Formats: sequence, structure tokens, C-alpha cells
Amino acid sequence: MNASAAPSFRLRSVVSGDFEKLYGLDQVCFEPGVAYSRDELRRFLSMSSCEGVVAEAELRVVGFAIGYLSRGKVAHVVTLDVDPGRRREGLGRDLLENLLARFAGHRARRAHLEVSTENRGAIAFYEKLGFVRLGTIRDYYAPGAHAFEMEKILVPEGPARR
Repeated sequence: MNASAAPSFRLRSVVSGDFEKLYGLDQVCFEPGVAYSRDELRRFLSMSSCEGVVAEAELRVVGFAIGYLSRGKVAHVVTLDVDPGRRREGLGRDLLENLLARFAGHRARRAHLEVSTENRGAIAFYEKLGFVRLGTIRDYYAPGAHAFEMEKILVPEGPARR
């Protein structure tokens, strides 16, 4: 996306009426077995610490990111979905940065996510945004389908130093 061009989408909070659109986009973005079921997606969205951001273009949901905050002030990014026809426009970056800023506003110190060890594009994307690999979770998606656990520090620990 041209840095001087205005984005062709707007970001807003997830609302309850978005559910079917979010579910439908998740089914497009991820293969069966990786895409969330309706029950799984509802469970995440109903969590008291859930945060969700939607990218909307011409009243159509073209992307979203959801996550939740754990008791230890760790943000967990559940999913980042961008319509395949709208990728490489900055939607994913803007969605994730907005979601992480919301968590930082809730005093989350770090954020975690999982990504397929086979998804080189997503791994590079997350690393470019400051995530580092913590380790591998074997059989995360299915037998033989592993994930990297990744982390980004949102608020450094301890007092600021000069």
C-alpha cells in the first residue's frame, strides 16, 4: 500500500452482529481443521477479556483480529484473518497493531500467538512486527502439523532506565 494513500478500509471494534461475517471469513482464510468452529469462535468472543477489531470496506468485513487477556497480563492473539483478495494492503498489520495497542492499554506486558511452522509468509510478517519465536508446539493443529509459539514484548518489565 502506498504510504501516502489513505487506507481503503476503516477499523472498528467487533460487535455482536458481526459473528456470521467473522465466522465466514475465518472459513475462507483457513483450511478445515484449522478454521474455528462456530462454538469455538463464540467462546472466544464471549470471554470477558476479549478484544476484537474489524477492518471494514464499503460496509463489508474484509479482515479481523481477536484475542484475549490472561490473568498474568499476557495477551493471546487468537486469530488474524484478512480476505485473500485484500492481502498486502496493510490490513493485517493495522489490525494486529490496533489489537496489540488495545491490550497494552489494559497493561498487557507481552503478547503470544501460534503460527504454523509451514506458513513462512506469516512467520516473516510476525517477525517484522517484532514477534520472536519461543519454541515449537508439536501437533498443535493436527498430528504432524506443528506451530511456533511467538511472543512480542508490549511493555518492558521493571522501571525505565536512562
